[in-house]
Amino acid sequence: MFVKKDLRKIPEILADATSRASRVPLAPPKNDCNNDDAETKTNAKNDESNTIITELSFARRAPEFLPSKTVSLLLQPHFLPALRNLLRLSLYDCGLETLAGIESGGQIHDIGGTDSENDNTNKNEPIFPNLQQLDIGRNPQITNASLPSTFSAQFPSLLEVWCDDCSFGPQISEELLNIHTLHVVRMTKNKLRNS
Repeated sequence: MFVKKDLRKIPEILADATSRASRVPLAPPKNDCNNDDAETKTNAKNDESNTIITELSFARRAPEFLPSKTVSLLLQPHFLPALRNLLRLSLYDCGLETLAGIESGGQIHDIGGTDSENDNTNKNEPIFPNLQQLDIGRNPQITNASLPSTFSAQFPSLLEVWCDDCSFGPQISEELLNIHTLHVVRMTKNKLRNS
């Protein structure tokens, strides 16, 4: 199966995901035997454009993360609705040096937003409450020090972390060990040593 790469820039992809997350879902199409093919195709197209995005792959997009080489591009306040729906996120080979910024959690809020707009959200809510799979592989500048101390608190549902070809070591990072929901941690070609 061939997967076509989304040629839009990351902010545009996240804006689309956020608008989908913010929309009220449309009523499901009627199961009427009198539907003609054109109406069925229109309903299918509308359903697809209203689907909440649960998987984002930003693999091999290093130029978009320059000059900061951090995930700050993703952590804009207006993208939070999309990030909170994600089940899978790939940041494979993005030239990242740190995951700093993730520790802010739900404390990120719109500048200029009124308190009443933010009353319905928990300020301490994790950014990625539903994320189950995170791929940060092939970011060779990511080390143990690249993970903030509250890294584990931002991923309460995380089951898999792929961090092949990074520079973790000489021991497994405490921040990864503190994620008690993990089932799979891939860490091939890191700087780990036996102890």
